Amino acid sequence: MFESVALGRSYSKKEFAAIEPDLRVKLFEAQRGVIENGVPVAVIIAGVDTAGRGETANMLSEWMDAKGLRNHTFWFETDEEKMRPYAWRFWRTFPSGGETAVYFGGWYGNAIRTLKTGDAKAEENFDRLMHRWVRLEKTLTASGTAVIKIWLHISKKVFKQRIKERLKNHGEIRFTPYDKNTPEDYDDLTRAAARAIRITDRQEAPWHLIDAEDPNYRNAAVAAVITSAMNNAVRIKKNSLKIEKSEPEPFEPSPEITALDKIDLSPSVSHEEYKKEMEKLGGDIRALTYKAYKKGISSTLVFEGWDAAGKGGAIRRLSSSIDARINRVIPVSAPTDEELAHNYLWRFWRHIPMAGFVTVYDRSWYGRVLVERVDRFAAPEDWGRAYAEINDFEEQLTEGGNVLVKFWLHISEEEQLKRFKEREETPWKRYKITKDDWHNREKRKEYLKAADEMFRRTGTDVAPWHIIPAEDKKYARITVMKIYKEALEKALKNSRKK
Repeated sequence: MFESVALGRSYSKKEFAAIEPDLRVKLFEAQRGVIENGVPVAVIIAGVDTAGRGETANMLSEWMDAKGLRNHTFWFETDEEKMRPYAWRFWRTFPSGGETAVYFGGWYGNAIRTLKTGDAKAEENFDRLMHRWVRLEKTLTASGTAVIKIWLHISKKVFKQRIKERLKNHGEIRFTPYDKNTPEDYDDLTRAAARAIRITDRQEAPWHLIDAEDPNYRNAAVAAVITSAMNNAVRIKKNSLKIEKSEPEPFEPSPEITALDKIDLSPSVSHEEYKKEMEKLGGDIRALTYKAYKKGISSTLVFEGWDAAGKGGAIRRLSSSIDARINRVIPVSAPTDEELAHNYLWRFWRHIPMAGFVTVYDRSWYGRVLVERVDRFAAPEDWGRAYAEINDFEEQLTEGGNVLVKFWLHISEEEQLKRFKEREETPWKRYKITKDDWHNREKRKEYLKAADEMFRRTGTDVAPWHIIPAEDKKYARITVMKIYKEALEKALKNSRKK
């Protein structure tokens, strides 16, 4: 793969001086284009050690408008990062519309450096991680982010020379955590890189392999690649705006029986039983969440369901059983301008709890396949792609030991109408009823179909759905508490086996 890259291409000082002004102007104009058109750009600068990644980033900082440029390194894992899923550190830094983010090594650097050849299990895990990055990049590019991946390469001979020079002058040169390599590391590094590039080189986010032996040639090639990619991203954005989107097909509700149609809504509990159960469950959850906190086991609780189904009441009762210092409730409403400038999952990744903490989402990322689908805020290809993106997101949450529990609170159409009218007639409840609630009620059949597909496609082994009969609010609250209690007990039991 790399044999045709490190060929010693170069520009003399005179040749580079002749082309540098034009390269700088074109790169600056390309950046202005992405800023004016609101295109997010993520640039990964990876490569062989001593190939000039730092110098390349410095060149970009000099040639580009610094106000729209952000550099990100991931040399040391912070305590904050250690306490969350691995991809969190990247999601929180993804650029908004018009910004350019430069990543040293990106999400590839650590995996490439740590892969040891000859270990089948390590290689299997490596391949699995590479496929995860493919899915990540598909998610980013599908939402309009230009992902530019650059690999700077040098020959083994040049690598040996530069490493020896660094070792000789180590007192004058500040070492990064990865600079203390030996010439023997070159083969392992390039084998791992070739494997990563082979798996992740895709049309939507291709790799650009650049001969980096000569700094002048390297800088010119990098500038040309980024300029071309930015201009192409702007063209795609402009063309997408020019295309007159046809009206989607009429949303015909399925005549088939849905998962919600089969839910028995009759369960109820007496007031006395409710008080007794809630007191006991509250004490159990308080103790269990404290144990989970001590062991670094976090929880993410998702509440979805019909308007007026009792989500708020269930969340309040549950939250009162958890120490407020480790619990946070995230109410999800229409996205802000900042959130709209990112991929739709960005605003949820930001609130992922640290190890031991609890985050409760009052509505969630499932809005993509519910309200955005039903009200046509998202195109069919966007919400249709979201099922796989959500499953991948939730898999990453649970891999880190996060207790993920998803609730759907279900009530009948008749009970919902009764509660709507009660809210309208009760002064202190009137704020709870809005035009959106009545609008959503009119589209109930469409929501039934959307929810049914959501249950089928996102009810996975690692993150199953719990559909709660909520005609009786007391029964629903007890059931939510029991399910969370059991999930915590299971997680704590599994932690003891490790």
